[in-house]
Amino acid sequence: MKKNMIAALLAVSGFAAAGSAQANVITGSFLNPMLTTEINQSGLLPLFDISLGTLNSVTLTLVGNSSSTTSLTNAAANPQFFSFQSILNYFFTFDNGVSVGAPAFTTTLATTGGFVTLGSGATLNLGTTTDSGSAVVTGPLANFIGSGNFTVGCTTLSGSTFNGGGANIQNIQNTTANCGADISYDYTPTTTHVPEPTALWLLGVGLLGLVGVRRKLS
Repeated sequence: MKKNMIAALLAVSGFAAAGSAQANVITGSFLNPMLTTEINQSGLLPLFDISLGTLNSVTLTLVGNSSSTTSLTNAAANPQFFSFQSILNYFFTFDNGVSVGAPAFTTTLATTGGFVTLGSGATLNLGTTTDSGSAVVTGPLANFIGSGNFTVGCTTLSGSTFNGGGANIQNIQNTTANCGADISYDYTPTTTHVPEPTALWLLGVGLLGLVGVRRKLS
């Protein structure tokens, strides 16, 4: 009976220690205001403090939003058959050694959705187009470990493509954009294997029972 009691107490203690270690998540984010393009923005995100525990994974999500109002006017003497598309390229930089594709992503500013015919002197109003884009960075983990923050920089570069139109289609656009980012750290906290209150209570009850058993045996 004494051996069974000791084994039960050890099992309770081991369960309390194991149950105290579980994955946690720390997050951070920023989002800049919409400004007239081209933009040059930046923001700060926290680094992971290794004293908190073991870093399991990191997910850095880069985001951008754009809004553009576009009109096209045919300045040629004859009707023109053409297609048009305008995009915004997003470029990101980091001061902690992280890198991402160039551009990281693009958003659509305007499009005719295919070929159209526009009469001489006529204007085609494409209205306002809003769009958003994102890209995800997952490592390497070592670049995200440290104290304080790291800086994320963002710039844009717009571009338009005409197919046809005789180079006589005038493009008037009013565009604003912004960029931001959010980060998520998944980590396992450092544990000291201190039994939880319930486990301590069970341990105390078990010890009292063990004392009672010893008295009966004596």
